[in-house]
Parts: sequence; C-alpha cells; structure tokens
Amino acid sequence: MSGARLGDAGENGLRSGFIAVVGRPNVGKSTLVNRLVGTKVSITSPRPQTTRGPIRGVRNGPGYQAVFVDTPGSQKPRDTLRARMQQQVLDSLSESDVILFLLDASQAAEVGRGDRYVAQLVAKTETPSIACVNKVDLLSRQDDALPIIESVRGLADWTDVFLLSATDGLNVEPLMDAVAELLPPGPRFFPEGAVSDYPETLILGEYIREKALNALREEVPHAIAVSIEEVERKKNVTVVYAAIHVERSTQRMIVLGKNGKTIKHIGTQARRDVERLLGTRIYLDLKVRVTPGWRSDPRFLERLGL
Repeated sequence: MSGARLGDAGENGLRSGFIAVVGRPNVGKSTLVNRLVGTKVSITSPRPQTTRGPIRGVRNGPGYQAVFVDTPGSQKPRDTLRARMQQQVLDSLSESDVILFLLDASQAAEVGRGDRYVAQLVAKTETPSIACVNKVDLLSRQDDALPIIESVRGLADWTDVFLLSATDGLNVEPLMDAVAELLPPGPRFFPEGAVSDYPETLILGEYIREKALNALREEVPHAIAVSIEEVERKKNVTVVYAAIHVERSTQRMIVLGKNGKTIKHIGTQARRDVERLLGTRIYLDLKVRVTPGWRSDPRFLERLGL
C-alpha cells in the first residue's frame, strides 16, 4: 500500500502508517473512518456491503499522519465482485501498520461466527491490533457490552479494547491517541491538506450510489453500480454524466420509480453532496441502464475501480 512519499522516513520525528479498519458488513467501519478523519470520505448506509473497495482517509495530527483504510465487510465470496472485495480486505490486512477490528455491540451479547472469522484473519497478521466494540449508543446501558468485551478479549492478543460510538463520537479521540502511539516512524505519505486519495470520478459515483442505497429497498441495492461517464466543466456549471447500472429490467423500473419519481429523488440528493465536493453548481445527467451480470464481469468491475 503506497502513497506519494514526502521526505525521508521519520523526518522531524514524524510517525505515519496505514490503519486497516475491518469487520463484518454493517458494523460501522465507514462511520468510524469519517469520524476519525473529520470529514466524509466514505459513504454510509444502513445497507450491509455499502463499501465495495478500500477507501483511504488521511488524518494529520501533532507528530503523526494516519491513513485509515475503510475496507469492505468481510464475507464469504459468492460472485466476482464479492471475491474481489474479500481479497481487498486480505490485502489491506497484510499491508497495514495497525488494525482496528470492529464489532457491533447492539447485535449480540457474545461474538458470533462471522466476527470470529474476521478476528482470526487479524490474529494471523501479528500486526498491532485494537478491538473496537462499536454502537454502544444503541445499548440501554454500557454495562450491557461487558459480556461481548470478555468474549472479544480471548480472540487475539489485542493491544487494547475500546467501547465506541462512531455515530456520537464516544471514545473516538482516545482511540485516535492509541492508534497514534502504535504508528511507526515514517514519512508523510500525503500532503498535509489531503483527506483522501480516492479519484474524483469514483467519489462522485459513490455519492450517487449512497443516495440510491438509501432510497431503495430489498435486493435492488446490491444489484446497483454507478459509473461516471463524463465530467464537463463549463463557465457557471459542472455537468456530470452518470449511469446507474442494474442487472434486470424489473430493477430498472424500480430505480426509475413511478413517473421517474425515485430517480429524480436520488439525483436531487446526490447533487447536493456533489456540489459540496466540487464547490460549483452541478447539473447531474443521471440515467439507468441494464447491465446483466455486471457483478461477475471483471472488465466492468475494473471500470468501477474494483
């Protein structure tokens, strides 16, 4: 995992490194990365499998540069897309300097099979790792998390175990302090003002996909991909030509909605985020296309940066 190295390793006593944020789908990895970075670099949704590729968010602090890698939810591969997502998790684990392993405190009183599988992957790396029991804000009492904490402690040789609420920010700054202590001496990988190295077109596509995920129901969100065809910058407006891809014509009708109501809502919501990102007025030209079997098409996945 590499960035644009600036200066010599350990220059001026700087600590730097990559922190892989891993866990099952929908445990709050993207929300935590956004909270740690201090701005939105990863899209979020109540849908599992929202994150499909590793997204890097950068935080500069006193004496350190931390590069957080938001990874897809670890799961059993069922198609080419999920196989690539799982390989990205493994690559991020092997290339990281620190690992944050997230669990959802609100889902169970003890660690489940899926969490144990991810913990085993983490343990095999022998990389300094912190277990984070997230979503404690959803518990009636923080003491309700004690059984899962005890269960977590036996899974690996954790540097520490934290109770967190990525949504509310509970214990996020103490976690950041613990991460900074674990970073090795190293260079500044990214310019000090950078918050992400994700290409602009992929960020635009992710913003649109986020709004589609939040607007749709059932299995349709998992069959959706977004491609940016062109970004045309004019004097007073930026025109973004984008396509939402689905696998079947029935899904296309759902995304369009009655009289185009759903696609119009998605476009309106996405345009607001895109305008904040680009700092200009946006005209979003959004279409829906049927692309059968795109999740198993390597060439199409490469177009999406997956």
